[in-house]
Amino acid sequence: MAVDIVSTVLSAAVANGGTITFSYPAGKDAGSYRGGYNHSLIARGLQSRFTEPANFTIAFGSSVVVTYNGSTTIPAGTHVSLELNTVGMSGVVEPIANTTQRLSKMELFHVDFGAVDTADADGVIASQAITSASGPATGINGALASGGVATFDVPRNVVAAWTNTAVMTVTGTDEYGVTVKESSASGTSFTGKKAFKTVTAVSVSADVTGATVGSGVVLGLPVYIPYAAGSVVKEVQDGANASAGTVVAGVRTAATATTGDVRGTWAPNGTPNGTINFAITLCIDNPNYRGVTQFS
Repeated sequence: MAVDIVSTVLSAAVANGGTITFSYPAGKDAGSYRGGYNHSLIARGLQSRFTEPANFTIAFGSSVVVTYNGSTTIPAGTHVSLELNTVGMSGVVEPIANTTQRLSKMELFHVDFGAVDTADADGVIASQAITSASGPATGINGALASGGVATFDVPRNVVAAWTNTAVMTVTGTDEYGVTVKESSASGTSFTGKKAFKTVTAVSVSADVTGATVGSGVVLGLPVYIPYAAGSVVKEVQDGANASAGTVVAGVRTAATATTGDVRGTWAPNGTPNGTINFAITLCIDNPNYRGVTQFS
């Protein structure tokens, strides 16, 4: 991403929950940073670099307002700099009719999911009781499980159903082997928003019976996308242009048990059946960015 830097000197100390206001660089406004992510705040007196959203949140309005979430108070008189990342690859864009500030370099990446398996509603856990104290009566025992771990063909969401009102929490890993955790709302069913590659544990807040847990039809993307529509160039099924599915951009805030996927997801218009080949073409600026830290 390209980087703009703005600075200020604090007139008063800023503690957790305090705010810092910055002016925009010349010729820039809130729209200039739409889709930007992974911004940084540098407090020179503390020799500290803070990252967003872990240590601060940011709001773009008539000015740039940072809400600080760090544990160490930043003293008055500290020189602070804000590194604002704009969408687009870093590097020089050749001047074209004085429009350089409205141009940014992006690249296209083709993501091939192959012939995605049919969703298996009880592939993780076949119908059984789950207690809040001991977990599943017979463990992770679905058709996708081996040795107490269920593995999906591609990263995809989790679905579940059960009797009795409870909150269900699913723990596993994403496609990079990073632990991820997601919780349902209080109820008797769950259609997850996060993409799991494996499921290693399932727990509930209250005893339930007839619980099934399996795979859904929402597919996880391998890279972060900032836009639900603007990041997608083409959706493909069996080598042909496909009707638009449902794309969800990656989470921009600190991940929790109930937020969406940190990179983004795609639910194709067609239904996975083990035969149809699915692919999507993305327009992004950093294929190495995997989103904010997973909630674990």
